[in-house]
Amino acid sequence: MAYKGKLIGALLGSLAGPMGSILGGLIGHLYDQAAEDRRVVEDRVPAGGLPELASGRRPGAPPQPDSISIAQLQFLTVLIGLAVIVASSGGQARAGELEALKAFFREHFPYGPEDQQLLANIVEETFANRERLEVPALCAYYRSVSTPEGRRLLVRLLLKIATSGGPGVGRAEESLVRRIAGCLDIEAAEYRRLAAEFTPQGGWAYRILGLEPAVSDEEVRSAYRRLAAESHPDRVVSLGSEFVRVAEEKFKQLQEAYEEIRGERGF
Repeated sequence: MAYKGKLIGALLGSLAGPMGSILGGLIGHLYDQAAEDRRVVEDRVPAGGLPELASGRRPGAPPQPDSISIAQLQFLTVLIGLAVIVASSGGQARAGELEALKAFFREHFPYGPEDQQLLANIVEETFANRERLEVPALCAYYRSVSTPEGRRLLVRLLLKIATSGGPGVGRAEESLVRRIAGCLDIEAAEYRRLAAEFTPQGGWAYRILGLEPAVSDEEVRSAYRRLAAESHPDRVVSLGSEFVRVAEEKFKQLQEAYEEIRGERGF
């Protein structure tokens, strides 16, 4: 994830979203960094003109945002906003919750030191302004710019964040994430399937596939084929390699659930 250069345009373009005012304090820093990068490039250009780069842009010209960068930023922006809301849902927000949230992003998204610091700054700024965050506004924004696969991945990450402090999801956190899923147009049955990963109970493999144990073998095969297609990591490649890895975790779990059922049934 490189926020310098190409992503500065994506960040500026995201300000129409509900997190824009919260992120606004970081814009100047990022823009100054991008300007410094351009100055260095210009200083190295030989006399006689600015040769075009392979991208068709001349050195020193402001980099243009691309669709992948915009998709990454939209996802991260909403994820951070909703994650802060979920982390604060159990009652009075404490500094320990903020540190736990920053630790979650450090551990699960191993960016470089500079990007990690930027991400930590955004989490801190968002946490400090958590009273201004609204679930309906954030969800409406992300619904308008995302795919169903991106929305499912977002809910899974929120459930993962809700369990990062210990086993299982607390009642307040689960209720909030379920509400977020509804605001993202994720149906109740689909949410239960996503949440099954984080609620260790009997019939785990069937719940991962969204099935009852009494279903036929063909229904098991059909559900697996459908979910494997929906959950394939390639469907979230626009969000970047970091989130593809998260999707791969879920895809592997789906495969394991299917193989467990196949082993039990012998087909």
